Amino acid sequence: MFGTSGKKNCPIGVDLGSGYLRIVQLGRNGQGLFLQSAALCANPEGTEFRSAAWQHWAAETTRNLVRENDFRGKSVVTAIPSDDLFIDPVKVPRSALKQINEVLPQKLQKRLPFPIENALFQHVVIDSGEQNQSDIADVLAISANREDVNRHLAIFEKAGLEVAGISIWPTAMISSFMSFFCRRKNEANTVAILINVGTNHTNIVIARGANLLFARVVSIGYAQLEAGQMVQRLFSEIDACLQYFGDSTAAAPIGRIVFLAGAGASRTLCDKLAGLAQKMQVAAQIGDVLSAIEINHSPNCLIDRRNCKVDWATAFGLSLDGFN
Repeated sequence: MFGTSGKKNCPIGVDLGSGYLRIVQLGRNGQGLFLQSAALCANPEGTEFRSAAWQHWAAETTRNLVRENDFRGKSVVTAIPSDDLFIDPVKVPRSALKQINEVLPQKLQKRLPFPIENALFQHVVIDSGEQNQSDIADVLAISANREDVNRHLAIFEKAGLEVAGISIWPTAMISSFMSFFCRRKNEANTVAILINVGTNHTNIVIARGANLLFARVVSIGYAQLEAGQMVQRLFSEIDACLQYFGDSTAAAPIGRIVFLAGAGASRTLCDKLAGLAQKMQVAAQIGDVLSAIEINHSPNCLIDRRNCKVDWATAFGLSLDGFN
């Protein structure tokens, strides 16, 4: 993980979703973060996501991209794709938090899209930063199918890489946000909603600094937004997330909206988010990680910042998650 001239390379972050394979390696030097290398490949048309053919493509393409570009080492941090990660907020008596591993399966067994006996669980007890005397705790339950996790790990084993960790997309989004768009001390106390539009999903996170407060996947992405009526539906879903969060016991006023997107982000979405920010009377910005970092200008790291419609925030965050 360590290079020369005072540089330290983060692990390789791999964001493997239903639309694109994104691979990124960040590093730190005396001036801060830099981009060591990055590679991108669209999922092949006509190949079904999760199928055996797709898994073979993912393993072969990942191996080739890491080999052919200027990546250092074989250590990888990845995340379970949005399609395969179940996230649901639940309310739990504070007195039951010590038995949370027994409580969550009971609460979620009828909600999970896969058999409860195959479920792997994690959880986050929401802490808004405010003094809270309520007897009820807000908990973000996170679960994945063991078979999906094993399939994901097998891709990297076949690619000849070493998985140093499996993260989740909400924490990866927060890592990018904290590293590039939340550098002032007072910003760490501001509750922000982070919005990341992908090919077939929109990932929504509410956080206070590094603390995750809420997360939800909306099954509307750029592929669906080509139909004009889906834009309004997406913003109805965002409003529903804001309302749910506002009704939670850990709620705190939202003070910022960050659209994690590339320089070529949809003008329609930007205008709608600006309107939402004006309605909420909060600040809004486009968070383009490519514009916020020094790029290592080697022949094998040619990244076009201009008009980039692909967002790299999750992949950047995964590389950072492995360094922290």
